[in-house]
Amino acid sequence: MTDQALIVAAHGSHRNPDSATPTYEHVDAIRDRGCFAQVREAFWKESPSFRDVIRTVDADEAYIVPLFISEGYFVDQVLPREFALGITDMRGTDHEPEVIYTDPVGTHPEMTDVVAARARRYLDDDVAESETALAVIGHGTERNPNSADAIYNHVDALRETTDFAEVGALFMDEAPYVDDVLEAFDADNIAVVPLFIADGFHTQDEIPELLGLTDDPRAGYPVPGEVSGRRIWYTSAVGTDPLMPEVLLERAADAGADIDHTAPETAPVRPDAADAFVSWVDSATTREWGELAVTHTDAGYALRHHADADASREALSTRDLDEFRSFARSDDDGRYRPFAGEESLPTGWTLDGLDADGLCRAVAAVYPAAIETWHDDPDAVPYREVAARQTGIYERVSNLSREGLIDVTTAVCGNCAKRRDWDESADDSLPVERGAGELPCREPCSFLVAAAREMLVDEPLDPDEQAPDHPDADVPPGDLTDPANRYRVRYRQARGAPEPTH
Repeated sequence: MTDQALIVAAHGSHRNPDSATPTYEHVDAIRDRGCFAQVREAFWKESPSFRDVIRTVDADEAYIVPLFISEGYFVDQVLPREFALGITDMRGTDHEPEVIYTDPVGTHPEMTDVVAARARRYLDDDVAESETALAVIGHGTERNPNSADAIYNHVDALRETTDFAEVGALFMDEAPYVDDVLEAFDADNIAVVPLFIADGFHTQDEIPELLGLTDDPRAGYPVPGEVSGRRIWYTSAVGTDPLMPEVLLERAADAGADIDHTAPETAPVRPDAADAFVSWVDSATTREWGELAVTHTDAGYALRHHADADASREALSTRDLDEFRSFARSDDDGRYRPFAGEESLPTGWTLDGLDADGLCRAVAAVYPAAIETWHDDPDAVPYREVAARQTGIYERVSNLSREGLIDVTTAVCGNCAKRRDWDESADDSLPVERGAGELPCREPCSFLVAAAREMLVDEPLDPDEQAPDHPDADVPPGDLTDPANRYRVRYRQARGAPEPTH
């Protein structure tokens, strides 16, 4: 084991690939620092999940830093629950570390400096800070005062430590609102910094429109933009700033991590699991792992889509291992793949001459934490157990009927490359195709839970609604709210079919 590891816990998204981009970039930057032998990312709505990522760590201590702006529902409830903090019977295997859970990155005092640096970076050189107002935008919610408290704490600190003429807070879901920006400040120049972790619908569409910078966010907006004769300098999300890795490290240091330590970089897959996986690959000429085909050649390991297993080398394009993760996040048509197991991995490529470490790195880029799960063979977690631990807007998935669960599972798992090992409960199996192969799925993924919620809320459909019989290829696969979404169509088709018999 190594002495310390770092896990950056983020939200992720089934719809927006940009949601995870800052997390990957910050994790890569921290790896380059070399103070942790293992640095892992984990997500609520992507892979690896919070539950799975612990299995990938081989260290005495693992520092979990929430990449969230404020204390609240996710930081106080979801992450502790999903990391099983304080539940000793959910951990205890030899490779699992002592877990140290930190405060969220967004409440760290150094975030104040990041906000100020973000604003200064966007202002023109001839625009004086003393003649510019600074607006810090938060999401806000009346359900959780901690959400706004984090914003106001930074605003107070910015007033004391910067020369901005005015500093104030604006919110999307509580007063003062974003569209009150001109009434909230007197300065002719206003720098606006959204205190969000990633750029997405809120920062790229809603806020620019609320600020009056554009009527059509898809067409872009000027920086600065002129609104009623005043200039607004709107930045991208503060969580994308290159200073963020330092704040993440400081959060870990505050919890006891030694960030001045030099640690040798270790493999991307836990060593014992990697050794077992490579031995399994070596025991046959070609192995299939989900949609991947692995061949051991004299030049090393070759990896390609299993549909291209018999294609000539000349017919395939060579991919770069360093860019393989981002490449595998989209399908052949450039659509974002909403979950790791979705049978939509792009075709027509090859990775050649990989050593054992490179092979495991490439495989883990497509199916994070899957090699460790395959090696450890943990107990399968039934749907009802996963549903019972959901809270907030997902709590209602516990009410999904058996028939509804069969239809949702048919719709989602029927388009997954993994072998479903879980059932409805420990005593009740589902009459749904399990899939085949070695790549395991030991518990329902976040996408299936999200699908269960959407189907439970929106189905049965209004009898007068003309729902399409076939999916619309232009609808993102992760947009479960659109009636033409491929998984909603698959669900309706499954619901109309008779229940399978054993």
